[in-house]
Amino acid sequence: MRKCVFVSLVVVLVGVLATAAFAQQTTGNITGRVTDQQGGALPGVTVTATQAATGAVRTVVTDGEGLFRLTGLPIGSIDLKLEMSGFATLERKDVVLNVSQTLNLDVQLQVASMSETVTVSGDTPLLETTSSSVGGVVDVNKIEALPLNGRQFANLAMTIAGVAMGYHSDPTKSSQYSPQIAGGNGRNVNYQIDGGDNNDDTVGGLLQLFPLEAIQEFNFITQRYKAEYGRSNGGVMNIVTKSGTNDFRGSFFTAFRDKAMNARTQTQILSAVPKQDYRRYQYGGSFGGPIVQNTAHFFAAVERTQQDTTQTVNTLGLFPEEDGTYATPYRENLFTVKGSVALNPSQFLSVRYGRNNNSQVYGVNSRAVPDNWGDSTNTFNSINVNHNWVVRGSMLNEFIFQYADFSNYILARTGAPQETFANGVIRGYNINTPQTTIQHKFQFRDDFSFHKTGWGGLGHDFKAGVNVINEPKLYVAFDSGSTDYAYAHVDNNTAGAISSVTRNKSGSGANLPTTQVGMYFQDDWRVKPRVTINAGFRYDLVTGFAIDQSNVTNFQKLQAAGQSGLFNGVVGFEEWGPTSREDYNNFQPRVGMAWDVRGDGGDLIRAGWGIYYDFGYTNANILFPGLSAQGGSGQVFVVTNTAGIKNPDGSFFTVGQPVSNISSQNQVNPAGPFFGSNVAAPRIRQPWTSQTSIGWSHEITASTVIDVDYIHVEGRDIGVRWNLNTITADGTRRYASLGFSPANPTMNMSIGSTKFDGINIGMRRRMDRGVQMNAWYQWSNARGLGGNGLDELTTNLVQDATNPLADVQWGPSGRTDARHKITVSAVVQLPWGIYASPIFRYRSALPLHIWTGYDVNADGVNNDIYATAYKFTGIDAAGTPSFEEMGACTTVNCGRGAALSQFNLRVSKVFTLGRGMRLEAIGEIFNLFNAINPAFTTAGANPSTRYFTGTAASHAVSSVFMKPQAYSGDAGQPEQRVGQIGFRLTF
Repeated sequence: MRKCVFVSLVVVLVGVLATAAFAQQTTGNITGRVTDQQGGALPGVTVTATQAATGAVRTVVTDGEGLFRLTGLPIGSIDLKLEMSGFATLERKDVVLNVSQTLNLDVQLQVASMSETVTVSGDTPLLETTSSSVGGVVDVNKIEALPLNGRQFANLAMTIAGVAMGYHSDPTKSSQYSPQIAGGNGRNVNYQIDGGDNNDDTVGGLLQLFPLEAIQEFNFITQRYKAEYGRSNGGVMNIVTKSGTNDFRGSFFTAFRDKAMNARTQTQILSAVPKQDYRRYQYGGSFGGPIVQNTAHFFAAVERTQQDTTQTVNTLGLFPEEDGTYATPYRENLFTVKGSVALNPSQFLSVRYGRNNNSQVYGVNSRAVPDNWGDSTNTFNSINVNHNWVVRGSMLNEFIFQYADFSNYILARTGAPQETFANGVIRGYNINTPQTTIQHKFQFRDDFSFHKTGWGGLGHDFKAGVNVINEPKLYVAFDSGSTDYAYAHVDNNTAGAISSVTRNKSGSGANLPTTQVGMYFQDDWRVKPRVTINAGFRYDLVTGFAIDQSNVTNFQKLQAAGQSGLFNGVVGFEEWGPTSREDYNNFQPRVGMAWDVRGDGGDLIRAGWGIYYDFGYTNANILFPGLSAQGGSGQVFVVTNTAGIKNPDGSFFTVGQPVSNISSQNQVNPAGPFFGSNVAAPRIRQPWTSQTSIGWSHEITASTVIDVDYIHVEGRDIGVRWNLNTITADGTRRYASLGFSPANPTMNMSIGSTKFDGINIGMRRRMDRGVQMNAWYQWSNARGLGGNGLDELTTNLVQDATNPLADVQWGPSGRTDARHKITVSAVVQLPWGIYASPIFRYRSALPLHIWTGYDVNADGVNNDIYATAYKFTGIDAAGTPSFEEMGACTTVNCGRGAALSQFNLRVSKVFTLGRGMRLEAIGEIFNLFNAINPAFTTAGANPSTRYFTGTAASHAVSSVFMKPQAYSGDAGQPEQRVGQIGFRLTF
């Protein structure tokens, strides 16, 4: 009943707001004050903005204070004309307006002694003096000029201060980079394209990709998001696609790579195999133009990728017949088409359709035999409708409807038993295959604003809006390798002891529909000519996380125990007992301040604080409990003993022996019902952060600015998966009397927390005297409970189940805690039409979990930290690593792996062909200096960080301790040195 009333109120509010709405999601604004030569306000001046490319025209008249406000303007180059009787007409050409920008241009008119026009030109100010947000813009010039490996536009976010790059941590997106901000790994970035939601609600991160030829620009806000932005723990990327113009224009490009332009990978060198085949084609183009001059336009773009690469597998002597180099083909098609029409001078409508499909190999690893891989296919579709309406004066309405769908299928290659070894080698079926994901999403969004002028030209820019996303289909099927048993070996002996034997039930699937409702109110209050307060309030509600688990035995037992008081004061179990319900308490006050210190836009002080809620993507919270509750998935057989499972006669159980030998040892009931290990707490909450920032920007010249920002972020209600019913000193489970089955349930809870502190120092220079440059450095410290980040999971690093919140759990964030990060990018204009564009990025070493490799405290979990922390220092030609002590190991993730560096270079030459045609010949080299970039798996999943192997009674230093499992050129890693040639024709 409560939910129905709330949704009804939302519908009413949407109807009210539709009469006058504002958003800065896909457009920009120009504001200013017109004065005479003595500084007096000039009311009645006609101000006309024209976008010459499309013929779009918007006209306003200055008010009694001489103020004008042009809202909802298309981004790009705008021409301004100011006219008033008795004054010379002023024309300002090529004012560059970016997405989500409010540009302040104060203008002075001169008295005309005769009819005359004054034409002025000047660069658009680099500092937005009324905004406290932190971030930057990547425009079409950078998109087309910088080296971009794979043509994934979001990668250029690394040119914005504080934005690092990593591969998406979910294997379903193994070819996709993700921006990392404030301790997050990219899953929690809010991606909006043409104002529509473009987020994957199952695993987080970017959903659909678009042709690079279709991207106009994007604005990436990294901190101090205004209240209009929801889902904003880790940044907001606001992307706008291209529209057609009054001229028929198009492009065609191709890019080619071949084995002859590559270096040999480090894995190939260590495996003593020659350089393997590598071939990649990318080609496509765009075309757009008028349907009706100055009124209706179209634009379309397409792109195709054909990549044939390989992965070398080395099983470290266990299965020499499986060693070798195997094909890892990748195919992708991208297509988008967009139509736009000016219904009248006050209304603009655009409709865009996009499609993306790809296929790739899943689970590729240098230690996994090819049968353990899978085959993945993905298909994406989206339809976006955007209606922009200047109601009157400064009032603007932007309504957006979007439909998007996504389907992913990952097929298994074998049904043979899975075997994993202490050195990381794995064969047999992949436990994550087969699986299916299907998403259908409908979005309705409306935003508004109006300006209220106060004394002396000061005043308020009020904004409000509502966003409703209904996702009736959020389906996942996860058979989890159900065809045979999975065996985990104690050591690296194929005939040796086994620490666990499991088997799962097949055919599981669950639909987890969600609804997201957000509403906000924002006031940008110019309290003084040089001071603006950005104040706002937002509320978000997500439904669908209070899943029905009433039929799940372990959930029933946990709830009953919690309600009886058994868990009172028991750390980690306090989530159990309350009745199930959604998370309603998502109130988000936000406030910021922007101070134009001297009033000339040359120095800006900005600061702010706010509460920001995210969407807790289902894989982090309710996916596996939902599968258990709806699909009846789970283990039908499980026996574990970290010291080695024994047969009835006392000998070690080995692969090939009948499982009936051990079927009485802690086995799940094979007759059912079948429930997985995962259960979700009855009140899963949406993760949120408290963010504080303060910064200073200084204009060195009209083309160069430096930025300094301090950022503090504290995350709360982060999802964790903990197994806390561990074995006690007498050999029984903590809560053996409750009769859990499985005996140690994985409890999905919202009790994780994180902390991030960082200092960004950056420099921005637009093209001036043939040089454009962005450079930044960040020092940061990212820590999390269990060593997880803002959007990662803690699953297996709890050292003491009786105190899972102890200081030892507050470790460095495994995927993102690099103390130092540097990125430098530039475009240099050389003689003879040649351009050179480098990008250099560096990240210091990431944390590693240093663990013993055997169960020290005999709690049944093999994850105990070693007494000493180590850092990787290098690797010799034979692949033997070197490392040194870092002192005592006092937290999880106490070690350090290897730094990463990469230098990419693009050189191009432009040929003018006449009739508006240009041909650009392009040569690119990625990882020019062939940095090998050793990589380790974090969070205890990597056997290479085990200090010992064996058991407490008999153990030895691991032969692969601190040995990387991947290098540049391996799947999921940056490239080895690789060359690319191509051309781009524009007409």
